[in-house]
Amino acid sequence: MFGVNVSPFLLSATIKYHIEKYREQYPAATEMLDTCLYVDDVISGAENISQALKLSKDADTIMKSASTTLRKWNSNNQTLMRTWKGEGLEIHPRHSEDSSQITLSKVLGIPWNVVHDYFTIDVKGLMELDTSKPITKRVVLQSADSFITVEPELQR
Repeated sequence: MFGVNVSPFLLSATIKYHIEKYREQYPAATEMLDTCLYVDDVISGAENISQALKLSKDADTIMKSASTTLRKWNSNNQTLMRTWKGEGLEIHPRHSEDSSQITLSKVLGIPWNVVHDYFTIDVKGLMELDTSKPITKRVVLQSADSFITVEPELQR
């Protein structure tokens, strides 16, 4: 077969296999990986530091069994960041000594202000609508496309 790229499929199938393999041993982490994993990014949260630490360590164990390393751990909680670093997890580069003034990090391409914990979405495309023409669903969707990512399954 020519022109077929199976790599994303194999990655997804491998991750799903390892998630299922550990479902009984690490139920919270497998649920988090199953629902909060987007391609190669995990975006999740926890009620407290101890829960976040347990989830992250369990998720790291599961992914290591799939020969995959979770990297760039990031949080708006400095105690958790120091704990991750002490546990040997690879933290996001913005937490290195020379980048302590950096407040933004990208999550799936969307800027996240880690200090104040909010996302920034650029809506210039919506503000630049040509109002001399009828505003149709197509026009709105084309403008929104600059800041909204729709999964392929939702486009069908």
